[in-house]
Amino acid sequence: MKAITRHTLLAALLGGLSAFGVAAGWLGTSGALHGEAAAWPEPLLPGVPEVAVTPSDHLVVVKLDHLLTADNPYSVEWWQAPYMEVEVVPQQMAMPSLAEASIETIRVQALTDGEHIAWRVSWSDSTPDGNVDVSRFSDGVAIEFPLDEGALPMMGDEESKVQILYWKALWQKDIDVGFQDVQDVHPNFWSDLYWFAEGEFPYPVPEAFQNPTALQWFVAHQAGNPMAVFSRRQPVQELVAKGWSTLTNQPYSITTAKGVWVRDSWAVVFKRPLKTDDPLDYQFELGGEGQIAFAVWQGSAQNVGGRKHWSDWVEFEVQE
Repeated sequence: MKAITRHTLLAALLGGLSAFGVAAGWLGTSGALHGEAAAWPEPLLPGVPEVAVTPSDHLVVVKLDHLLTADNPYSVEWWQAPYMEVEVVPQQMAMPSLAEASIETIRVQALTDGEHIAWRVSWSDSTPDGNVDVSRFSDGVAIEFPLDEGALPMMGDEESKVQILYWKALWQKDIDVGFQDVQDVHPNFWSDLYWFAEGEFPYPVPEAFQNPTALQWFVAHQAGNPMAVFSRRQPVQELVAKGWSTLTNQPYSITTAKGVWVRDSWAVVFKRPLKTDDPLDYQFELGGEGQIAFAVWQGSAQNVGGRKHWSDWVEFEVQE
């Protein structure tokens, strides 16, 4: 049966998420599994410079005098934003924990045009891990904001919520390359029969499974599990938490993101409006101050779920 033989269905059945702390379930997939055969990440032109050229000992969201278009982590607009080195340490407060760090610092920059805000996070990583399989995990990064005063950076607490914006290389590859199926990871696999599939072997997901009878085998997808979607418009997810094991998907997301791997480093941009109507969104103020925290996963180092690097709160100010 397809339900037994396809890793995509297994991902749909077990799909779960643990970003800034420990949540029930697996650090799930989008239903996509990725092989190394595809040309991903796409190589940038030779000589593309690192944009973070000016260090700073504090984090400033630089105000631009024109419309913010810096969705690309290597946009020239990022030359205007000084970077701050932020220390990250292994998460060792809850299980599963990270025994040893594989990175020590990340670089953070931020821009605003008065209507939108963008955060750029970069870190060293010798391998772009954009696939999920047995003992293979995705790279990822998350940024966190306190929704209540006094919220802890470790996913908040019972009295204080936090908002988390979470990017995964797996989702970026879904968008950059297209939905990758089990045959992209295991090109020599074979199955005699997939119940209710249409078309011919290898019966790609989701094209061969449009029949409602076939879709019922994708239990998590049918239940609306956000980790089991077949296609993504953005490689980022908005979440809210009130402590470990409380991570909850926000049904409405306005954040966009883009991750690029070049010269043994990831650079990821998160972009969203300064203000929204969603009470679960953090609200930014021109001329205001705030706090931000970070978490990073390196798939090649077996980082997944609670096995991650994280930071304490970092103070920032928004120029007006």
